[in-house]
Amino acid sequence: MNFVESLDKVTTHLLTLLDGPLPAEESRDAFLEEIDKVLQIRDSLLQQLAPPFSEAEMVLGQKVAVASQQVTPKLEIFHKQLKQEWAQIQQSKKTAKAYGQAYSSPTADGMYYDKRN
Repeated sequence: MNFVESLDKVTTHLLTLLDGPLPAEESRDAFLEEIDKVLQIRDSLLQQLAPPFSEAEMVLGQKVAVASQQVTPKLEIFHKQLKQEWAQIQQSKKTAKAYGQAYSSPTADGMYYDKRN
């Protein structure tokens, strides 16, 4: 199997991974590791490509190019989803911390709460 056929199979596998929704938190790490592994394989195949190409490889290469244009937006969507979830987690941590330490910071109206009572 030549590099273009391998690249086509890897790109197709990557698209099938990205077509589904982002998995639940329990299986998300394995999913992200799989995507990272496929992206690394795909990158190494892209670096190994070198002309001259046959007619069949040219046709397959055009198919891979079209599929590659679909990969980037899907990866960006997953990145946005993960970024939003991370921001929500950080905000909930901040809120929980502020709720737990309600009287540790100065109040807005200048009142002082005595902690000895």
